[in-house]
Formats: sequence, C-alpha cells, structure tokens
Amino acid sequence: MDLQEEGAVGDVPPHPNRRAALAVLRGVAGPLDEVRAGRILELYGIRRPPQRLARTPEEAVRAAREIRGPVAVKAVAAELPHKARVGAVRLGLRGDAAVAAAAREVLGAARAAGARDPRVLVQAMATGTEVLVGAVVDERFGPAVTIRPGGGLAEAGEATFAACPLSPARAEAFVRSQADRCGLDPARHDLRAVARAVRAVSWAAHDLRGRLVSLEANPLLVGRRGAVAVDALAEARAPR
Repeated sequence: MDLQEEGAVGDVPPHPNRRAALAVLRGVAGPLDEVRAGRILELYGIRRPPQRLARTPEEAVRAAREIRGPVAVKAVAAELPHKARVGAVRLGLRGDAAVAAAAREVLGAARAAGARDPRVLVQAMATGTEVLVGAVVDERFGPAVTIRPGGGLAEAGEATFAACPLSPARAEAFVRSQADRCGLDPARHDLRAVARAVRAVSWAAHDLRGRLVSLEANPLLVGRRGAVAVDALAEARAPR
C-alpha cells in the first residue's frame, strides 16, 4: 500500500450532513447493508440511481413499474456485503415476470447464504466505466482514501491511498494521477465528477472516523457526464 500524505486538509469543518450520517450509524457495529451505506454516500453528495426497497416479489414488481426501464434486483442484508458472490444480484431486467422471478431468486440466495431478514433493492440500471472509490480508517494512522479499478478488478494490484480529507484541488490531482490504471480517459470520462466523489468519501471518512472502519462506492460508474454509485459498502466501528 502506498500512502500519499501531502495534500490533506488540516482544519476542515464538519459536513452539513454529518449529524444525519451519524444517525445512520447509530446502534450499528459491523457491516452495513447497501441501503445504509448508500445513504451515507448520498449525504456526502455522491449520486445513487433511482431505487426502491421491497420485501416481497410483488412489492419488487411495483417498484420496477415506478422506476421504468431496465432494473437491477439485489438482495439487501448486512450479512451480504458481497452479494454478487452468493448469487443475490440480477441485472438488466424488464417486465413483471422477470422482476418477480429475480426477487424470489435473490431472496432465496440471501437466506441460503445466512441472511436472516433480507430485503430486495430494485434499482435503475446505469452504464459507465467501473471504478472503486473507498476509504479505510486506521486507528493509528487515521483515514485514507483510494481510487482503483472497480467491480471484479477491485482486489487486483496495489492500492494507492491519500490521507483524508482532501481539498478539491488535491482530489482532482489524485484522480488524474490514478486515471490510467483505472481506465479513465479525460476525453471520455468526467474526471471532475470522480474527483468530487473522492473528496466526498474522504470527507465522510474524516468526519465519521470515530464510527467508520471503511466506506466504499464500488462500483462507481463513470460516464462523459457525471458518476453514479450503483453499490455501496461500509463497516461501522462500535461506539466507545
């Protein structure tokens, strides 16, 4: 792991939504489900796709009708931080029958993997190049943020981290320094949107460092205009 310490901002005021983010973490220790983790990302300014939460296949069908267009259907449970690995994700679905069948399948897969009370997240499909934007909070060294290839490539190769929080200028410089290895081309990808996401995660990690172990948008899908976090992971530290 390579840690870049220069560029961190010393005295950053708390984010206006810090109190709301702490409320998301209240009473939680260990992994968060995607909805909670995604809410923290949203509070710090990272866009999420249109989505609805459901408990049954019938509710999932109604949710898909409201969203319109192709949807992803995913099981949601704190016990499933990597739900695709246990078969609890279905993508590119259209029509009531396909959505209902997918909801039944992902709920079954989640329960088989040990989730006690899984729910279904119905989410509008999005496109773009996948990157991971994440932060870890080390009890000795403090929070640090990274950007690297996302999705199935997230665990490959070395990661470069930058100490949190990052200024807007430092976030842009950090993203540009990592763009090639992430498959990001300034001519085809909105690097400023990625930099905003990196800064947002770094700010959240700094603000919530007493309660967070880690926070990720993975993947963050990056297009010509904007970036959207289609999945979110986080782990909370027990309050002291």
